[in-house]
Order: sequence, then structure tokens, then C-alpha cells
Amino acid sequence: MKLLLGLAIGTAIGAVMQLGGASSYRKILGSLLLKDMTIIKLILMTIAVTTVGIYALDMVDMAHMDIKPTYVVGIVVAGLIFGVGFAISGYCPGTCVLASAEGKTDAMLTILGGLVGAALYALVYPFMAPLISLTNYGEITLASVFNVSNGLWIAIPFSAILLLLVFKVLKDRYE
Repeated sequence: MKLLLGLAIGTAIGAVMQLGGASSYRKILGSLLLKDMTIIKLILMTIAVTTVGIYALDMVDMAHMDIKPTYVVGIVVAGLIFGVGFAISGYCPGTCVLASAEGKTDAMLTILGGLVGAALYALVYPFMAPLISLTNYGEITLASVFNVSNGLWIAIPFSAILLLLVFKVLKDRYE
């Protein structure tokens, strides 16, 4: 049941992303230049809905929250890799899968590059593990920082703020 629910939710999110133009180079570039807010709004809406949704599903035991430890070095290295990959290809992991499904060759090459990068990281990880473990700050969440027992009480206002941004603050700027 959980797998079918995940498939349905993933399919719905993918359909919304595709209909919103998330695989369009023009839309992505417009977002990066802060001229076309379509993709940014789409991402913020997706985060807002899924943040509340995942906590709600966890409350009824249909999802399992597994908070990963905060490894600062790992986060910095991953952010650099992500940023360089995004700058070179013009795709993030979700949009390159979407564009690949549309038959875009550059997106398929991006997926291949991501797989090669993951393999290289797996090979280098044993050498980096001591450095990474030095910067392990454990499982940090906003709920733990604010000493709230249920993360849903953080997720709801967070999602409301994101939706406020989407519908009231962010405006397209065409020149």
C-alpha cells in the first residue's frame, strides 16, 4: 500500500512539474535570472505541500521519517557538486529525469553524469569518512532546535509562509 501511495504521489508531482514547464531550459534560465518565477513558485509549492503531507502521513504511520545526521563537510561537498552540475547542465536531479522522459539528450547525459559522480563518490568516501565524521552534529531538525515534540507544528507555519510567498510576494519580472 505504501509503495502504491508513493507511486501515485510521485506521479502527481511529476505531472505538475511537467505541466509547469520544469524541464524547459528557458523556464529554468528565467528562474535563475529571477525574471520568470514559474519554476521557483512550483518548487516552493511542492515543498509546502509535501512538508505538511509527509508529517501527516508519518502521524498515521504511512510514512517513516528518517532524519539523517548533519555532516557539515558532506553537505558542503554535496552542495558544491550539485551547484557545479546544475551550472553545467542546467538541470537539477528532478528536472533532468523529467526532461529525460521527454527524450532530451542533454538531460540523459546529465543523469549519466550523476551516476558517474555517485560512483566516484562511493570510491572516494572511505578516504573522506574520517573528515566527514569529525563534523557530525547528529540529527538536527527545526523541531529539535525549537524543542517542539511534533514536527507538524513547525511544518504548518513553514508551509503557510511558502504559500504566502508563492501567491502574494513573488512576481514575474519580464524585461
